Amino acid sequence: MPVIALVQDHPLKLKDRHASSALDHVAALQPFVKAVIRIDYPEQTAELTRRAFRLATTGRPGPVGLICPTDVMAAQTEGDPRADMPYIRYPANRVRASVEAIARAAALLANAERPLIVSGGGAIISGATNEVAELAERFSAPVATTMTGKGAIADSHPLSAGVLGSSTGGKLGRGKIANQLLGEADLVFILGSRTGQICYSDWSLPKPGVTVMHLDIDPEEIGRNFATDLPMVGDVRDSLRDLLGYAKEHGLKTESRDNGGRLAAMHADWRLELEPAARAGQTPIRPERVFDAIDRVLDDKSLLVTDASYVTGWAMSQLSVPASGRFILSPRGTGGIGWSLPAGIGAKLGDPSRTVICVTGDGGFGYVMNELETAARNAVDLLVVVFNNSALAFQRHWEELAMGEYLHCDFLDVDYSEVARALKCGGENVTDPKDLEEAIARGLAYAGPYLLNVVVDPEAAAPIVGFDKPVPAGASH
Repeated sequence: MPVIALVQDHPLKLKDRHASSALDHVAALQPFVKAVIRIDYPEQTAELTRRAFRLATTGRPGPVGLICPTDVMAAQTEGDPRADMPYIRYPANRVRASVEAIARAAALLANAERPLIVSGGGAIISGATNEVAELAERFSAPVATTMTGKGAIADSHPLSAGVLGSSTGGKLGRGKIANQLLGEADLVFILGSRTGQICYSDWSLPKPGVTVMHLDIDPEEIGRNFATDLPMVGDVRDSLRDLLGYAKEHGLKTESRDNGGRLAAMHADWRLELEPAARAGQTPIRPERVFDAIDRVLDDKSLLVTDASYVTGWAMSQLSVPASGRFILSPRGTGGIGWSLPAGIGAKLGDPSRTVICVTGDGGFGYVMNELETAARNAVDLLVVVFNNSALAFQRHWEELAMGEYLHCDFLDVDYSEVARALKCGGENVTDPKDLEEAIARGLAYAGPYLLNVVVDPEAAAPIVGFDKPVPAGASH
């Protein structure tokens, strides 16, 4: 996200003197941002502010730290610090793939027997959802997405294969469909993806020998993890527009494959497998049952904000995107728990027209529960669903599989709806699955933040590949 972080520093006269609360902001921020820029002279202010906006909104968007000492901040100088017009929105520059690459990509898609489109977060950032669907339809190619790419195509589309990878491809996971198609593909067209470990199943898929085309705005990502037959540097939306235009002009189209019919059957089999858990009446409640209830209230104005760990796996696998576009936010960069509540508050304030639902585990929620007061103080309409299994369940299950036992992963039985009410929010405790739908409805109708403390089964695992088997020696997480 192209965030400009304005960071105040100690005055220059105190630099390197061990002043109170002194911190090397450059060293602290550098691993997490595209650039760190210091304004050490007043005359630099306009130029460096413009540079920060330019860096944040071009190429792969990202945050930039803009640091200014207090004595410089208090000075006056001449200049216009406002961003240049192209750099106040993103993507600011839409570079297009070359004409030669466009022609070769169209030919490869037309001649492939089992093509698969993998749509990453770059497709969402570039606003390429219409182009992704049109490309899939033209070449009868299924579309799988990465986790940040969820929403690149609506799940109701007959060529939508769902989210691929190891976090969604395990027991009861819809990702088995996308993983199977990726394993069978003879051509994989990757759109705006960093080809990370989880979504590409520890880089075992696509298989060696498969023709790989990779379109990305960042040339550093192309070929990072896979031998790439056709590198295409460019903005996903505009490059796909060129590709579609070329295909139409030259009559390149595929109509012989029945991927839509096959996908429908694969999805029907998955839903049949999921149904017992998604409609289970047991207590503690199955997490799949909670997501089934959430799924029933989602529409094209919904925005789901997930925390890291288990809730991401369930959400990415089970929830259906009602319409293409930005539908879900998750902390896929570093995967740190405790992200979703602050992010959900920010998302609602950023776009009040969206219905924002925050889902988090009790472990992640424990890091940030105090921000409920922030939400209440700012009257943020937000539904928070805490999946409370009184444990760091991912860590616990990993240790059980790897070592046969676990240590120090359990919490006390805490009703976080009581915490919510103490922090001036609404909330209730849900222990029976038959109460879920009405509780969610009350939360969505409440004027302000509302928390559901849903007591879920501590033995239930997200659909992570291998979590129903012993962990291999040397594996990491």
